[in-house]
Amino acid sequence: MITEPLIVIALCIVVYGVFSARLSAGFVSAPMVFTLAGLAVGGAGLGVVDIDIDNHVLEGFGELTLGLLLFADAASTNARKLAHNTRIPRRLLLVSLPLTIVMGTLFAIWIFPDLAWQEAALIAAILAPTDAALGLAVVTSKHVPERIRQAILVESGLNDGLALPAVLLFAALSFSMMEAEGQGVGYWLRFAAQQIVVGAVVGAAIGAVLGKLVHYADGKEWITHSFRNLTCIGVAVLTLFCAHLAGGNGFIAAFVGGLVFGSFCSRRAGSLTNFVEEEGQLFSLIIFFFFGAVLLPAAFPYVTAFCFVYAFLSLTVIRMAPTALSVAGLGLKWPTIGFIGWFGPRGLASILFLLIAVEHEEVGRLTDIERVVYITVFLSILLHGATAAPFSKWFGASAAAKADSTGG
Repeated sequence: MITEPLIVIALCIVVYGVFSARLSAGFVSAPMVFTLAGLAVGGAGLGVVDIDIDNHVLEGFGELTLGLLLFADAASTNARKLAHNTRIPRRLLLVSLPLTIVMGTLFAIWIFPDLAWQEAALIAAILAPTDAALGLAVVTSKHVPERIRQAILVESGLNDGLALPAVLLFAALSFSMMEAEGQGVGYWLRFAAQQIVVGAVVGAAIGAVLGKLVHYADGKEWITHSFRNLTCIGVAVLTLFCAHLAGGNGFIAAFVGGLVFGSFCSRRAGSLTNFVEEEGQLFSLIIFFFFGAVLLPAAFPYVTAFCFVYAFLSLTVIRMAPTALSVAGLGLKWPTIGFIGWFGPRGLASILFLLIAVEHEEVGRLTDIERVVYITVFLSILLHGATAAPFSKWFGASAAAKADSTGG
């Protein structure tokens, strides 16, 4: 029955909410609490929550959640300042992301010799994008310089869409679909270009048109107070799913649409997007709960020490080395590079990409790919959740943060 999970989720919301200011400022994040609560009452714990979740339902819910969060984060970003500080996010997206996939593939081949190179590459691609939801404490922290916060935010907002074509490519190669459908490398390059360009164009167009409309209507006091927030949700959902209909990437559309919407509707962007962010955060916490209650227990019987080794490397060397290489020459201090490199949490995007990838699989048992991804996300929830607030305060007070707070 669905009643028991809803009771536990509601209880978690109330209990964490009562102590949220103290907990979030320390070592306990909301995703951590909801994941561990799900783990405690799910199949690996008390067994109170024992339900089957259809992958398609969870995938659709996850896609909507991630789209709302990306739109809200982007809409609250200062687009004008961002336009003058693109060097760091541009390097992270165009240099670090491909390097992360390559390095992740090589480590996966080394640690899991039984995997084909396509399967190793699929693991790396699924775990390459970072999660804005798990990094919320960092990108909203006033201790961290705005330039660094925005770089991390833009990276997490756009790398989901940039990684998706690679996920689909390696999923097709892993499950022998490319040969069956006669699709060559050229097809996937065109597909990737279409996803990126169409997604960005659709997002920018909808964000501009509806941003102007909402701004004008709000100035004329045509919008009632209760519909100001609902209007923003409507714009976010339109950017996400209209991009799909047009053949583009919904995540890129949501982020670009949010940036443009916020710049045209700056007077209301803050209050409007706060509501979207709250709704998106609620949805993401529900997903983390079911991740702990349903998905993780299914993975535990198949987990080996090698899974934990790869998960740890994915969060450290595989993420941080490409980050350091990508920002070389920008004059950033080593503490800043380490801070950016460490805060590349894996969460909703990786779970969602895994659900998309395994749609192609006909094997009934849990695969090596799934268990590695689940363990990596689980470790990320714990480690990044525990370090987000303390590390942000430490870094914000450092000489490196002050030195790197300005620049192009």
